[in-house]
Amino acid sequence: MYLTRRPIIMKSDVREKQNEYILDIDLPGCAKEDIKIYLEEGYLVVSAELNKKTEEEKGKLVRSERYVGKYQRSWYVGNKIDQEDISATYKNGVLSLVVPKESKKVPEKSTIAIK
Repeated sequence: MYLTRRPIIMKSDVREKQNEYILDIDLPGCAKEDIKIYLEEGYLVVSAELNKKTEEEKGKLVRSERYVGKYQRSWYVGNKIDQEDISATYKNGVLSLVVPKESKKVPEKSTIAIK
């Protein structure tokens, strides 16, 4: 039996409202602490790390189809968005971001906290 490891792409929905965008990003199995969100050179970047811990008492792993590792995705939002204007929530494996269409100039790199 041969299994291939393909990179996992974060699946997301982007909705547009009058003054903002709403991004819903599937991150099943991720702990809130393992998700990083930041702005860098006009891009909103989301990165996450999935850690699977094996327990010996569960038995020998014969087949593994669940992804383990780091992955990242970015969306261009321009240089007029500030980190304070972006809100983030994480519930039931879905990260929701509310991003205004325009704000003020953002620094080179900044981090966004998840509530």
